[in-house]
Amino acid sequence: AGLAGLCFTTHYEPDPARADRERVRVNGRLLPVSSDWVGRYRQAIAEARLAYPELVVLAGVEIGFEPGLEGLTREFLVRHRFDFVIGSVHSIEHVALSSGSEQAEFAEWARRLTPEEVMARYLERVAAAARSGLFDTLGHFDIYRKYAVKLLGTGLLPAVESRLPGAIEAIAASRTALEINTSAFRRGDSEPYPAEAILRKALEVGVRRFTIGSDAHRPADVGAGFDRVRVLLQKLGVRDSQVRTP
Repeated sequence: AGLAGLCFTTHYEPDPARADRERVRVNGRLLPVSSDWVGRYRQAIAEARLAYPELVVLAGVEIGFEPGLEGLTREFLVRHRFDFVIGSVHSIEHVALSSGSEQAEFAEWARRLTPEEVMARYLERVAAAARSGLFDTLGHFDIYRKYAVKLLGTGLLPAVESRLPGAIEAIAASRTALEINTSAFRRGDSEPYPAEAILRKALEVGVRRFTIGSDAHRPADVGAGFDRVRVLLQKLGVRDSQVRTP
């Protein structure tokens, strides 16, 4: 991909209510969250550093944020000292909105609510993740575009508008970075996560730090779409000094 280095950010969900569903991918294997996956992860990254000494190889993690688990998450991060930490909201009330295998369950849960209530609960969690101060960046802000809009209808998008400022203002106040995630391009979308309109709003309310991530699950996707995001950021007036990759 023409990169000087890369940062692995395997995905970890600390929510005990989802422990039987969740796994952590390490070196191509899915391990239980209760296993010593961190030790194996560190070992795999150490081996990658030895195999590719010309690259900077960082050990990061993407953590699913769950309200009420801030203390548990903080203890985990203090204990393991990752190089880079992404905070993402993947679930609402223990039901995943970003998992293809849980679409039916999410749709059943969400249909008991109005679109405004669904988006309020999602964006409240994003704001709380920012306020927690636990994370270097917040991942794929509008991940609801992936499945939720298809499942619940485009009425979700107008429902975002009234709640959007509060979530973005929390990010700005916390000085947490906002990730620009290029995986949306690989799904055929013309915009990354988050979309340009949200990035414009973020700049308006004072978000000044950004990261770019490819959310790659295979080598061919590492760094994919970075050039498109750079063009977008230049159009928006974002300086290179405001962007970490990481």
